[in-house]
Amino acid sequence: DGSKTSRTTTMESSYVKRADNGNSAFVQTKSSYSSSSKKTGSIFEREDESASRQSSLAALERRQAEKKKELMKAQSIPKTSTSQARKAMVEKLQKEGGSSQSPAAMGTAVQRSSSFGVPNANSIKQMLLDWCRAKTRGYEHVDIQNFSSSWSDGMAFCALVHNFFPEAFDYSQLTPQNRRHNFEVAFSSAEKHAECPQLLDVEDMVRMREPDWKCVYTYIQEFYRCLVQKGLVKTKKS
Repeated sequence: DGSKTSRTTTMESSYVKRADNGNSAFVQTKSSYSSSSKKTGSIFEREDESASRQSSLAALERRQAEKKKELMKAQSIPKTSTSQARKAMVEKLQKEGGSSQSPAAMGTAVQRSSSFGVPNANSIKQMLLDWCRAKTRGYEHVDIQNFSSSWSDGMAFCALVHNFFPEAFDYSQLTPQNRRHNFEVAFSSAEKHAECPQLLDVEDMVRMREPDWKCVYTYIQEFYRCLVQKGLVKTKKS
């Protein structure tokens, strides 16, 4: 049964010893030794160890399955969200008769991201830039190509605000050389008529030769949001 066992062996021997003088004597010796052996465990212990190993393997497999399930769940996204996000972005930047680009063309311009097919930051940025370019088309001293150097003299800000609020100021009196005045007119007019907060500081804009594109991009996004709230930019939802 695999339990501990022991064994003891006793050996006896006898012989006749003769001395040099011819006498003999009978000698008997006795020796013993013991040995023991032990098995690693009983059959019941081996069965317990086997069951324990199987239980550990089963628990490990369960943990791996749970982790795999959580990973797949985190990486998955509902199929409807892709089309919804794409539709919302197209509606957000759809122009009220002021763009030569049709909503269908704008929809085609939206690129799918490599991961989930949601419009990425570059495509949104480009669509907003196209919207600014369309709304300022025909204004003198304005050529919007980016969100940095194209806005450095303040004329692009003034043209964008003047397009929606032509009564706010006389655009023809503005010049690219008077940068401080252009920024003040654009930001104050946007705050007064569109309730757009002045996220950009006039002194910082004057001090920088080329403004940070992230700051300009954020301000234009806020201006667009304010126009939507006032109903000056139409979307299908509005």
